[in-house]
This record gives sequence, structure tokens and C-alpha cells, in this order.
Amino acid sequence: MSSEKQQRVVVAGATGYLGKYVVRAFKERGYFVRVLTRDLDRLKSPGPFTAPALTEQDYDEVFVGEVTRPETLQGLLDDIDVVFSSIGISRQRDGLSFEQVDYQCNRNLIDLCEGSSVKRFVYVSMQGAENIMQLAITQAHERVVQALQQSGLEYRIVRPCGYFSDMGVLYDMATRGRSFLVGDGSNLMNPIHGHDLAHVCVDTAEGDALEVEAGGPDIMTQREAAELAFEVVGKTPKITVIPLWLARGLANFIGLLSTQFGDLADFIVTAGEIDGVGPKRGSITLRSYFEMLRDEDAAG
Repeated sequence: MSSEKQQRVVVAGATGYLGKYVVRAFKERGYFVRVLTRDLDRLKSPGPFTAPALTEQDYDEVFVGEVTRPETLQGLLDDIDVVFSSIGISRQRDGLSFEQVDYQCNRNLIDLCEGSSVKRFVYVSMQGAENIMQLAITQAHERVVQALQQSGLEYRIVRPCGYFSDMGVLYDMATRGRSFLVGDGSNLMNPIHGHDLAHVCVDTAEGDALEVEAGGPDIMTQREAAELAFEVVGKTPKITVIPLWLARGLANFIGLLSTQFGDLADFIVTAGEIDGVGPKRGSITLRSYFEMLRDEDAAG
């Protein structure tokens, strides 16, 4: 991308774990950063699992709007060169589906780019999507990718292997004295810290590769990650394995009660079945991340 003038970026998903780090990373690289949010308090408050609170020094403008309501986004892309989106369901409690959030909200942003000054759209999907296309979350993500491919926009896709925020659940269980693993815990993974992934995202926005996979520096099994959490908190590992057949049955039952939570449960069970390993692009280790969480707890 041209470096003759200051590049201007909109960050959508800025109150999420990754989005907060991405806002800072673009600002550090000299971009004019416009943040899209529907909740100023969440933007300026620390998120879970070490996600930082953002200050006015981390961005240039705030645009308050809701991606579920395109009529609230008029003017969002004025004079913008790059759109970055990590919008998706994580711990959302709005009762919305992956189709409604992960696909439709991003589709609304893509449609908004038509006739605008936007040159490039950077989207965060998932590594190994081709192996788990039966999942609702994967289908939603990949429909966004297809929409971008058909949009006429320059696009870039970032495919992380997993987030350290997900590993925070292992830390929380270790502090309570017992971890529960779906499956025997032998599946391999190398999730990446939000800070490291944010810089991968900016590199990708500026680079030529259409799709970039990203993992952290540690490749380990799910069980090894759980044991590491116990080691950091100073407790004897107590790990309970939930057999895959039982976990699958529970996910199916949850799906009968709630489509949204059933889809989430389906994703969690599948994550316990498959490997998720990609190129080592991060430098922050899982041990140091668990130590950060421990130090936060100690500080109160």
C-alpha cells in the first residue's frame, strides 16, 4: 500500500480481545485510527484475559454505531483507506447466531465499502477452516471470505490458530483446582497472544499475501497447556477428561435448548478433537501469559 500519505483505518471489533490490541498496533505504525464501537465504556475498560483498556492516545476518532444496524454507520468510512474487522461472537449474550454476527455484520461492512474510499479490507477468520466446515461458525467466517473475494475490494485474510484468551479458561480452571478437558487432551495447538496477532494483522494489511496463518511460539497438547497452568498457579494438576462421545451428546442436547449455545458447544467439542497448528509468528509464550494472569490476580 502507498506510504506517501498517512493511511486511515477503521477498526471494527475494537472492544474484543484482539480488537483492542489491533487499535494500538495500527496507531503505533502511524495510522489514523477510527474506532467503531457501540459501547464507549467497554472500549475504555480492561477486557478479560489481559485485554487492555484503551485511552484517547490509542486512537484518533471514535464512531459510535451498531454493525447489526447499517443505518447507524453512515459516515463511518469517510476518507478511510483500510477496514479491519475481527467482529464475531465470543462470549456474547445477545442471543444472536454466528450467521447474524460473524457473517451478516461483516457483510454489512463489506457492502458499506461500495462507492467509498476504502481500498483494502482485512478480515480475521480461522486456521484450518477447510477441515471443520460442518461448524456454523466456520461456515459464517468463510461466507465472509467468499463475499470479500467477490466484492472487488483488495482483501487480506488472517487465520490464527487460536487466541490466548481461550487459554485463559485453562488458567481459571487451574486456580479453582480442577481442569476439564474435552477428549484426552492429546490434540496439538499453538495459540497466539493478542499483541502478537495484532502486529501480524497490521503486517498483513500492508503486505502482498492474500491469506496469512498465525500461531504462537509454543506448540503443545491441550493437556500440556492445562498442566502448565497448574504449574504457574502452584497447584497439583487435577484433570478430568470428558470423553468425546459424552461431550458430543451434551453439545447436541444444548443445541436443542439454544441454537446459539449449541453451536458454541459444537465448536468447543470439535476443538478438542483436532490439531490447530500454524506458523510461529508470535514471541509471547503461554507460560508468560499465565504468569501475567497470576500477577493480575495477585494485584487484586
